[in-house]
Amino acid sequence: MRILRWTSTFVLAALLGAAGLPLAQGQTRIAVPSYQNPGTSVWNGWAAQGPGAVGIMIVDLKSGDNTTYSSSVDAAIQKARKQGIYVLGYTYTSYGARNPATIRQRIDALYQNYLVDGIFFDEAPTDCNATNAYFPNNYLYFQELTNYVRQKVGARITVMNPGTYSPSDCWMSVTNILMNWENTTFSTYQTSYVDYPWVHQYPADRFWHVILGVPQAQMQATINLAQARNAGWVYISDSATNAYNQVPVYWTAEGTAVKQQGVQAPFATAWPQSTDSSGAIVNGRVSFRWRAVNGAVWQIFLDTDQNLATGYQNSQLSIGAEYMIESNSGGASHLYRYNGSGSDWNWVEIIANAQVTFPDVGTNLVAFDQEGLGATQALNYQIHSLDANYNLLYSSYSIPLSLNNTGFVLDLMNHPQ
Repeated sequence: MRILRWTSTFVLAALLGAAGLPLAQGQTRIAVPSYQNPGTSVWNGWAAQGPGAVGIMIVDLKSGDNTTYSSSVDAAIQKARKQGIYVLGYTYTSYGARNPATIRQRIDALYQNYLVDGIFFDEAPTDCNATNAYFPNNYLYFQELTNYVRQKVGARITVMNPGTYSPSDCWMSVTNILMNWENTTFSTYQTSYVDYPWVHQYPADRFWHVILGVPQAQMQATINLAQARNAGWVYISDSATNAYNQVPVYWTAEGTAVKQQGVQAPFATAWPQSTDSSGAIVNGRVSFRWRAVNGAVWQIFLDTDQNLATGYQNSQLSIGAEYMIESNSGGASHLYRYNGSGSDWNWVEIIANAQVTFPDVGTNLVAFDQEGLGATQALNYQIHSLDANYNLLYSSYSIPLSLNNTGFVLDLMNHPQ
């Protein structure tokens, strides 16, 4: 059995992180509040960045009240979706005061006219417990609307937009994505946003931050701050007043900044042991796939008891890891079990037929035998991207995975089919 240990370069990097210096952030992608009709030059300008940068666009047809069909809108939506961009229909709720029957009609029209991936609910309130004219409280009002979307055929992503932070996570059981910041200037974002700890208990792709009126010199710092605040979706524009109707002047640079991230679009799946047509046993496997823009070494940390206080721990992980699979760009892959005590780097290799392949340019696929993890039925995982000297470049957030039967996790950063 091989014992894997840090190189001196990575030990130094870990110590710097523990000392409080900046660490690699989780990934973000761009979600565009695109209030121009699909197919216009502005819409096409937003979409031109492609799915490596843009993951979500909005269809806002006269604030969602235009229910007539347009073949040009339909063609533009189909083109964006084929690229791998989610397209969400728009409707507003007047902070829970709009008749839900009217909203349901707008949702019906969107799904009847176009193949959309879900609904963006604008003008959502921050207080889910406040009384509502149509339901006992706001929570039930939006729960009913969200459930209505989820009865539709096809993708059913929902976004709620209070536009500001919330001291409670009450909306997280209702919506897929919460827009918990929509405001102007980098300085306001620095000083006025309240970074509640509960936000960091959810995957980053559950949150969307919009920051407007940002000059190009502050664009990268804004992205970095959004990452630190666990916002997996961002939209940043130089315009403070017309940002939803025009492409930012630094759109290419903003897209490039997102595309250069080292870990994007994680997808994991598992399948149980079976037998083939001849009766031979086929091992159960666990598989991880992600977009690896750069890096030379990748480490997938596995928290098999889902307990932060056990397994390998350091300031660059949001999990406690009992196992790790390490792969490199040369095609080597190994599964290890942690044999240390908290923070020392002491791993023992587990023979599990681990392998890494590269099915597409910039895509990693890592797989190993499920029996290598023992009786584990569920886990959380986190991916680190490293350079050739084992310096940490980027980190994913913590993502859950079920190993029961054909359990899988496909996060919202994956391309729609």
